[in-house]
Amino acid sequence: MTTRSRDELERALRDLGLRCRVEAYDALAVAVPESGERRFEDADIRRRAIELARAHGFSHLAVELPNAVENALDRATLPGH
Repeated sequence: MTTRSRDELERALRDLGLRCRVEAYDALAVAVPESGERRFEDADIRRRAIELARAHGFSHLAVELPNAVENALDRATLPGH
């Protein structure tokens, strides 16, 4: 079994040229891009980022969309969540 490492994944993504921080929720890694970061739009970069997440012990990689957080409570599936 591969050891999960949020810090090492974050460094690997930065080495790939992605300006982001990583949050870990069990086997899910969430990349939170810095303002203006657009490289996740490239399909090859996303594929490589997913490969890195798996290599660092995560089963999934999500990318937080910068504008999705605004008014999140208004769009929550479950009220208050």
